[in-house]
Amino acid sequence: MEKSEQTIVIKRVKKTAAGHHGGSWKIAFADFALALMAFFLVLWLIESTTDLEKMVIAGYFSDPRALANAGDGGTPYVLDLGGRPLNVANQGLNLALVQEDQEQFVEPSDELENPELAELARLRQIELLESARGQIEEVVAGNQSFEWFGDSATMEITDEGLSIQIVDRENRPIFDVGSSQMRPYARQILWSLAAILDDLPNKISVYGHTDSLPFGDNGGQYTNWELSSDRANTARRALVEGGLEYERFAQIVGMGSSIPLLEDNPEDPGNRRIVIMVLNELAEQRLIDNVRQSELEGAAPPEDELTDEELPEIF
Repeated sequence: MEKSEQTIVIKRVKKTAAGHHGGSWKIAFADFALALMAFFLVLWLIESTTDLEKMVIAGYFSDPRALANAGDGGTPYVLDLGGRPLNVANQGLNLALVQEDQEQFVEPSDELENPELAELARLRQIELLESARGQIEEVVAGNQSFEWFGDSATMEITDEGLSIQIVDRENRPIFDVGSSQMRPYARQILWSLAAILDDLPNKISVYGHTDSLPFGDNGGQYTNWELSSDRANTARRALVEGGLEYERFAQIVGMGSSIPLLEDNPEDPGNRRIVIMVLNELAEQRLIDNVRQSELEGAAPPEDELTDEELPEIF
């Protein structure tokens, strides 16, 4: 009897790794790490950019055409901050939408009329003047002989620009009593200021102020008006000696005692001061326009203030 053939069955077990033992988590983790790195990169960019740059970037994503000149439908420049910008390689920009004049720039008058450009100009000037104030503070802090300046001067950014106000102190007057002769230590600080202000394009106004005490018994031939004007001009000359050009000055004004710093005590010596105003672009343009309007063109009084009645004679 033949032995029956025995059937041999071979079982092959295919081993599969469980999901938590595979490599899919590595891909997820890599995506997370990449997103985290991009997040920190965005935080770094936000921290390192200026307010002006943030505003320009935000404005571009809100409306890419908003920063372009009216009618051209776009701009070939990465960032237009006035002046003569640099051309960049065209990357898909429709050049037919760009004006033929490739050297586009923003005129000051356009900045005044366009609210967005005016805001850009304002932020740009604040940044510039804040930098100048920081440099002045560094110069004062680094020179022991300028310690008096910290107690006698205030610097602040105003709507007109950077205001540098130097006030007379009892132990540190700016000028000799009743004279426009400037003290040597005051002249030295103005020389240092001139070296910093020389790097700015802004025009400068200088104002002289006195207290309300009468200048002297000279029959009114020389009053606080003349004294304040002479002191303002002396400050201008000191700035010129420090390197500022003649053309950098917008106006030199003697205010007399008309605007006391201490309103409750106009006779106090603390009202004697010199104010150096570094004008921003908009303030400079307003000053020019106002002078041109008032002195060259003139202006008629409002019609509702005119009367047909005969005015009385004044003797």
